[in-house]
Amino acid sequence: MDPPGSSSDNESVETVEDSLSDKEKDDEEIDNMSQGPSTGENVVQKISQNSKEGESGSVVVKDTNNIDKPKAYGNSQLDPEVGMVFHSEDQAYVFYNRYAHLKGFSVRKGHLGRRKDGSIRNRVFLCSNEGSRQKHSTHMTKKPREAVRTNCMARIEYKVSRDNVWIVSKIIYEHNHPLVRPHKAHLLRSHRKLLAQHDGMQNVAEMGDDADKPAQALEFLVEEDRDAETVGFLLKDQSSYLHTNRMRELEKGDAHVLLEFLKAKQLEDPSFFYAIQLDDREQVTNFFWADARSILDFSYFGDVVLFDTTYRTNKGEIPFAPFIGINHHKQIVVFGAALLLDETTESFVWLFKTFMVAMSGRQPKTIFTDHFPALSRAVSLTLPETCHHLCLWHILQNSAIHISHVYSSEPNFQKDFKNCIYESGSEEDFHTRWANLVNMYGLAGNAWLEDLYAVREKWALVYHKNSFCASMTTVKWSESMKNHFKKNFNRKLPLSKFLEQHQKSLFRFREKELYEDYKSRQTKPVLLVDMPMLNEAAESYTRLVYNEFEDEIKSQLSCLCEQVGFDGNIEVYKVSIPEKHSYGIVEYNPSNFMVTCSCKKFETTGILCMHALKVLLFRSILSLPSRYILKRWTKYANVEAMSDRHRPVADTDGQEPLTSQYTRVCHKAITIAVKSAFSEDALQIFENELDKLMLEVENVLHIAPLSRQTDEEDVTVIDDMQQNAFEGSKKRRGRKGRPKGGLEQKRSKKTQPTSSSVDIVSQNQQSQNKTKTGMYF
Repeated sequence: MDPPGSSSDNESVETVEDSLSDKEKDDEEIDNMSQGPSTGENVVQKISQNSKEGESGSVVVKDTNNIDKPKAYGNSQLDPEVGMVFHSEDQAYVFYNRYAHLKGFSVRKGHLGRRKDGSIRNRVFLCSNEGSRQKHSTHMTKKPREAVRTNCMARIEYKVSRDNVWIVSKIIYEHNHPLVRPHKAHLLRSHRKLLAQHDGMQNVAEMGDDADKPAQALEFLVEEDRDAETVGFLLKDQSSYLHTNRMRELEKGDAHVLLEFLKAKQLEDPSFFYAIQLDDREQVTNFFWADARSILDFSYFGDVVLFDTTYRTNKGEIPFAPFIGINHHKQIVVFGAALLLDETTESFVWLFKTFMVAMSGRQPKTIFTDHFPALSRAVSLTLPETCHHLCLWHILQNSAIHISHVYSSEPNFQKDFKNCIYESGSEEDFHTRWANLVNMYGLAGNAWLEDLYAVREKWALVYHKNSFCASMTTVKWSESMKNHFKKNFNRKLPLSKFLEQHQKSLFRFREKELYEDYKSRQTKPVLLVDMPMLNEAAESYTRLVYNEFEDEIKSQLSCLCEQVGFDGNIEVYKVSIPEKHSYGIVEYNPSNFMVTCSCKKFETTGILCMHALKVLLFRSILSLPSRYILKRWTKYANVEAMSDRHRPVADTDGQEPLTSQYTRVCHKAITIAVKSAFSEDALQIFENELDKLMLEVENVLHIAPLSRQTDEEDVTVIDDMQQNAFEGSKKRRGRKGRPKGGLEQKRSKKTQPTSSSVDIVSQNQQSQNKTKTGMYF
């Protein structure tokens, strides 16, 4: 039986005449190899010696009959060598596949040579990128998959004796393609595996009454191991094999459950941010929280935000409101979440201000919300630099409630209504479509539709041409939101279960992003034609964004382009599609290759439209100008040395205050830690460098405790910092930290920006709401 992840389809079988000379040649060759400097006995001795020395990061192997699992990634791994001996095909394959896992490539079975009696004579295991894709002999593939094979020659070859002794005869180490980082190695084909009974797996009958779908069956395994890399499979690999039930409900009060959840998350993640709002009677009113990964994601993709108040928890109908964005793969990404017991303007003002504090004051370019007056007022008060639009997906959901009688009696209404609100075009076209829809279905005088039409500039696409919306105004986005809601929050769950479901959905989003990062960086799409513009797009864009760009290239083929005028140095073109009776007016500046189109697709989505591409190609501009490749749509949108959102701020003396510098350095350190959280190697490097840095810092502190004059507030901050570091080191040694003294509590009140409790609610609010917050990193 083949080891997991292998494919017998890729084997080639060789039949050899079993003559006496062949047998003597085989035996002689194997004997010569066995007598070399790397015999099986020597290999076992070498391995045993390494295991006895107990070096950090080495592969621990007892003998070639029982190869132990690598204990850690490191530089002192046991690489395959010519002359190594194994006693079965499985053993030989598992050894090379584990080596491949450490290095970051996938293994595929290659050439298989057999003797006349059927016994194996030689065997080759290859890098899965070996070879190249062959054209189909009978037909053309309509949409080929991404190219993976790169003619990589890395391999290991075995000679096999008649006693089934496998001896390494040849190794090629070098690869001609990028290798995968260890935290993504589980995504490679030969390193995936279907899991048998898990030690901690509960019986189905013991886990609850409500069964989850198969696609959600193994989430508890991932939660136990904390990492899909450790589990060793993708959730979709197991969707048809295992089933599980929901966990038991916690019998605690909702407030207690939520506070325990927030405290547990902050213990698990020191940079976890949370805030609680109290009303004037000291009653808990609203909650907000965001983990470090969400805050980091906002720094990459926080240009467009959807504030979604659709979800409700338990029978109390408590609104659960996540802040949602869209990443470079056009997937859902979550920036934070809130539980709102009060939906007044004051509560939303508190929430948006708290959200801005967590995100270091950076306002999004555009925010989408539901049609709710209190929300609109809060956005205008707290986010003055942000364009506020109404979410089309919310409008669709609300239409099914407010005009349900039309939905039930007219089967085509939903399709017509969706076409009306999602199609762009001119303002005149929009008015015509709306009037036709109202007349066709007899909706004149409907209060909800009239109210919606009155605020059309907040949601109609024709009015959004100057604001960046990513893909949040497309039908595809609406479908993804609908699927997300249906899959995760289709029932009113108790608060404890709701929070658990939210955490699982966060993990799924991040696992999907990791997988798409891997696919985008390790594969290359098959180009429509070989042209520089498509090559540059394929190298830069993620898979999905490249497909959309390629669609625009295809669409421009059916466009007609004619120059219609000049405006100084600006050339004006009309690009039209005759069969659709539509056109775009494109302005082109030949001095700097700038193009702007009347459809404003680039301004709203960040991808050049077919009209602009037609003009560039018409003017023989075959390369894509770099200004039209937005980083937020590229493969490395979430890869950055450091964010510039915490730049040094000098005071009147031209120096940066220590408080500001301390905050900035904390943000940098936490950003590196969050980025390293998905890789054991990266965390090890980070920790080692921190240890070295600590020694250097201690030496500097012993020489000059304070490098410059500091005011009283800076001294207080430094004192608190040193005390916190002292307490943290004691906790790491297993000792209890001392309780905070009265003097320190007094200092905390004096230095509000560095304390753990901040009142950020406006003084003129009638409710005089109070706020308690967690850490701000």
